[in-house]
Amino acid sequence: MMFRIFVFAALCAVSSAGRHSAVNIVVSEQQAQGTGHYEEISSGYGGEYESDHHIPVDEAKEASGAELTSLAHTSAVQAKNAVQSQHTAGSQAAFGIKSTLASAAQGAAQTAQAALVGKQAIVYSLKKQVSEAEKRLSGEIAQLHETEQAAQLAQQGAQQAQSQVATLSGAQIAQKVAAETANVAASQQSMVAQAKQRLSNLIQRLHEAIHELSQTEAAYYKAAEAAQMAQSNAAAAGAAVVAASAKSQQSSGSGSGGHSYH
Repeated sequence: MMFRIFVFAALCAVSSAGRHSAVNIVVSEQQAQGTGHYEEISSGYGGEYESDHHIPVDEAKEASGAELTSLAHTSAVQAKNAVQSQHTAGSQAAFGIKSTLASAAQGAAQTAQAALVGKQAIVYSLKKQVSEAEKRLSGEIAQLHETEQAAQLAQQGAQQAQSQVATLSGAQIAQKVAAETANVAASQQSMVAQAKQRLSNLIQRLHEAIHELSQTEAAYYKAAEAAQMAQSNAAAAGAAVVAASAKSQQSSGSGSGGHSYH
């Protein structure tokens, strides 16, 4: 009676566990029949739970572990490729920005060069005008000297005519000539003054233009140097894009080989 109760309890415990495996219950034959031998009692669940159709648990765990390892490796490769793609995208973005800035710097340098050429033309023109003004002033001064001499001679002649009082008409004519030559000399003095003022203005403008030319040259050299540096940075960024792309392709090639687990 005790034996039957023990077997029944064991079967109930196995049934409640819900495992798809056979249960072997070993009881003492002495408890069953009062001898010193053991009997093994096997009991199956029947139906779809028969032990003949059961997959060993260890093999299932091994297969599942291999799949998880492969999945983890694939995920790691994908993550690495994503990071490398991020670096490549960053390099490409940097190259695009630096190329745009290099173009802008080159355009600024060309603008500075155009300003320099324009300023050089202004200085050249002013130098030419100054040279012409100097020549004109020299001519006006020479003509002034001639008119002053003529006026002086005319004045002397008028004085002599008055002292001799030879004829009244001759003295009047001499005085008239002296007055006219004096007016011409005064007018010539005004022309000389105007020529001097024009020359002075041109010289001042020339000095200002030369100073501005010096500043323009310095600005152009800075712009050209900056443009060259920007071009170098853009070239370095382009090389970085090529290197990142090659590294990405290499990583993709090494990661796509896959791994097999047995």
